[in-house]
Amino acid sequence: MKIFPVLGKWAFDPEFLGRRMSFVYGPRQIGKTTLALLTLQKVGQEHNYYNWDTIGVKRRFAQNPLFFLENIPEPAPPTGLPGKPKYSVVFDEFHKHSKWKEILKGYFDEFGSFVRFIVCGSARLDIFRKSGESLLGRYFPFKMLPLGPKDITEGESFERSKTWNPTQSPELIEVSREFKGVVQNLYHLTGFPEPFLVGRRDFYTRWKDEHLSLLTREEVRDLSRISDLVRLQTLVFLLPERIGSILSLNKLAKILSCAQSTVKTWLDALEQVFLIFRIPPFTGKLSRTIKKEQKVYFWDWGIVEDEAKRFENFLAVQLYRTVSAWTEWGWGSFGLFFIRTKDGKETDFLITQNQTPIILIEAKLSDTRPDSSLLYFKNRLSAKLAFQVTLEETQLRQISPGIFIIDVYRFLNLMV
Repeated sequence: MKIFPVLGKWAFDPEFLGRRMSFVYGPRQIGKTTLALLTLQKVGQEHNYYNWDTIGVKRRFAQNPLFFLENIPEPAPPTGLPGKPKYSVVFDEFHKHSKWKEILKGYFDEFGSFVRFIVCGSARLDIFRKSGESLLGRYFPFKMLPLGPKDITEGESFERSKTWNPTQSPELIEVSREFKGVVQNLYHLTGFPEPFLVGRRDFYTRWKDEHLSLLTREEVRDLSRISDLVRLQTLVFLLPERIGSILSLNKLAKILSCAQSTVKTWLDALEQVFLIFRIPPFTGKLSRTIKKEQKVYFWDWGIVEDEAKRFENFLAVQLYRTVSAWTEWGWGSFGLFFIRTKDGKETDFLITQNQTPIILIEAKLSDTRPDSSLLYFKNRLSAKLAFQVTLEETQLRQISPGIFIIDVYRFLNLMV
């Protein structure tokens, strides 16, 4: 089975980028390096990959700061000439150099019309790129997230032009057996490439424990001043049972015997290292809605053992992937929210476009009775579409205009 994350179809596309650099960041072990190397191999430039974690690259830089030009077969044109880059250079983990922004700014300003610089990294790249403005206007950021079915079934053949645009009516077609099998494998395992490709639950269990230890010890320790790693790990173990529920910092603080502000700091750290992500409540257009409390999900949905919660977590990641892609494509500013009123009406997910509600989604394992809250919010928000998504093998029923009960396979065929 071959994987080519579809992000590579736009994050490295010369027409999409213009002259700008590409910054690709995301969770550890998500496949950023592999995708960058596959992209370089397609154009015969795999020798232009440099990992700044290695002594060899550090030595070459110390001897010659322009060492990356040595593998480029023609001299660079004079600085300032217009044009699009002919060559690509990947700097992996470059942000670990203390002056990486200053150096990269110089590279871009001098060679940006000749060389495309691609920078890959995980949590620290995301944090460091946000500090200061020395690279402002010189790059586009792209977040690489866990796998979706189209990374496996389409990969390099993926075309943005053939992807469903949410401003259009959805084509709810029956999907192939291959697509269904990929969705099932992703749901039952994980969206991280190595354990997904191995395809064994026992391997995934060992990988998961190691991955959690890496993030909650090494990554958190390197990125923050948090010293109480034991209680932070206890917090991680408390989160799976709270998937899909409003997260109460007060309750967690009492369990952990610490201040609410400490719990918030720990959650922020776990989000920074790409272990969890949070979805905020939607507060526009409705009165008496929850306004502050958030929901939390894991990037690795396999951590969640309860099947209903895992299914909701799985959909949360796939929806996050999709709204990120739609925004990166320039289709608008998309957001992912949930809705809950103070009297208990709730729908799992809401997608907005330019702050306007457009799609409501409710996750159900097998319940095909129309969800009353989904119908209520569809009417109150005037959203174009509402989907009740189930794990049922074949399910497609239109309840009323724009409201569908649909199986997860058809639904994910609409997503990115």
